[in-house]
Amino acid sequence: MPFHCTIGRRRFPLSIVAGGLALAVCTPSALAESSTPISIRSRQVELHYRVTGSADAEVELWYTRDRGLTWHRWGKDEDRASPIVFSAPGEGLYGFVMIAHVAGSPTRPAPTSYESPQRWVFIDATPPLAQWDGAEPADDFATNRTLQLRWTAHDDNLTARPIRLMYQSTIDQAWHSIDEAVANTGLYDWKVPESLGGQITLKLIVRDQGEHVVERTFGPLALDRYVANSISAKPPAAGDANPQAAGDASSRPAAATQPASTARVDLLKQRMAADLHRQASWHLGRGQYAVAAERLREAIDQDPDLLEARQDLAGIFYRQQDYDRAVAEYQTVLGRNPNHESALYGAALAYVAKRDYHQSREMLTRLLAVNDRNAEAWLDLGDVLFMMGDVINARGQWRRALKVDPAATEAIAKAQRRLELYGPADELGRAGNPESLGSR
Repeated sequence: MPFHCTIGRRRFPLSIVAGGLALAVCTPSALAESSTPISIRSRQVELHYRVTGSADAEVELWYTRDRGLTWHRWGKDEDRASPIVFSAPGEGLYGFVMIAHVAGSPTRPAPTSYESPQRWVFIDATPPLAQWDGAEPADDFATNRTLQLRWTAHDDNLTARPIRLMYQSTIDQAWHSIDEAVANTGLYDWKVPESLGGQITLKLIVRDQGEHVVERTFGPLALDRYVANSISAKPPAAGDANPQAAGDASSRPAAATQPASTARVDLLKQRMAADLHRQASWHLGRGQYAVAAERLREAIDQDPDLLEARQDLAGIFYRQQDYDRAVAEYQTVLGRNPNHESALYGAALAYVAKRDYHQSREMLTRLLAVNDRNAEAWLDLGDVLFMMGDVINARGQWRRALKVDPAATEAIAKAQRRLELYGPADELGRAGNPESLGSR
């Protein structure tokens, strides 16, 4: 007397054997298949069956929620018509056993403790809750290129590694994998590929045991700005953001006409200095600051006008909290090139560390005279003025940070937060400008 049971939309043939109900799928792997749960995304499970050979047969359903330790009788299908509609009392793993009753007698005993079910079903009607909590560059992003990804994902039925992380760049618009299977710790340190720059968008994918898939995107994020901030701003360090290359004649002051022999010697020294600077940059990229500082000093000995080497050395002093020496190197760079943007910015930050806010204000004002579209500089100038007690002008500079560069999303967000915390927007019009601040 064949018996068929379909769970959800999938159909599983069963048959009455030796007074009981056993799996009889027409493949050798039938029993192995029965041990693998299928996933149902609803608490309403339809159990379809067909009974032949007995017009008065009834079907009784039993289920377990603790892997067969205990069994619960659901009851009989009173209308004796397929399907049985089983309403799950909760989500999770269920095992089912069906027993045919012929002439009022069961064809097999009720299931006992630790008996294997005829079919496992995982019921999960609720998709995961998921959101991005942020993505922040780690300290020294320019060298370690670590971006800390943070998220929140919750579901009662997540797997051990339910998270997938991906990114999309503005270059090719394709989605690329960061990691295919991540534990739901809410934190992931991503080593951003060296070749990846520009803006990126992140994607969080959460999959539960019920095969619900939830996707959340975050971004765009400006990687180049993270690099620039890490190099020249927080704190200043290797790899000057100034576009002039190390050893380039445009990055050094003009020299007077020299005899040919002297010029040849100077050219050799410049090449040697450039090579030492490249070695220093290699060590800086690996966090080997002591060796990098030694190579930079050797480069400066060979070519005192190699301003990028001085800039990098000042950045190392800043990291070591030797702010006096950092300021001295920045000022040496500015003595040779008064409009060196990275040196102006680095000096401003070093003066802040020394609590010399007047000098920091002067450096930032000079920087903005060179490049008035530097949103970070406007933001920092507002911070310096705020620390000096000039709240009205501080608001004005934060207001400027909102407008000068729409791509500076991080600086804009910080400026908006400061304006929300420290005063109404209608007072911003009374703020001054950098030119007027120079005499304060």
